Amino acid sequence: MLKLILPVLFPSWRFFSSIGPSPRIHIAFLKNENDEAGDWQEFRPKPFKISFAKGLLRLFHNPQWNEMLYINTCAERLFEGYSEMREQEIMHRIQSAIKAGEISTNTGARYVTYRISALMREGQVVSQPVTFIANPVLLKDAV
Repeated sequence: MLKLILPVLFPSWRFFSSIGPSPRIHIAFLKNENDEAGDWQEFRPKPFKISFAKGLLRLFHNPQWNEMLYINTCAERLFEGYSEMREQEIMHRIQSAIKAGEISTNTGARYVTYRISALMREGQVVSQPVTFIANPVLLKDAV
């Protein structure tokens, strides 16, 4: 009987063959469509500290985190190969964040773009190569 209950209490994580690259999304604002982006900022960075009460609430209701899981899934699929639908879906989520006032735009910026980098660990070395850069979108379409 104990052999049947123990796997429920202490699950095995052996079904993960390896830990793959973790996507990071950064956004930048541009004055012109062909400008080189220089000031990248992380899209929805994780908070450093969460209070116990807020953490407990997030266990049951956390729509923003669920949306980030979806966005990260889209980004992971872009690692595997280009998909216009996924590129547009991530841009749509960024545009919604701009429209909601979650992200403030730079003065004079007319376009927004994003890039996806893959956070990878090989032994003790951590690297973050850029794997994808989206086409810039006019901000008036975002706001």
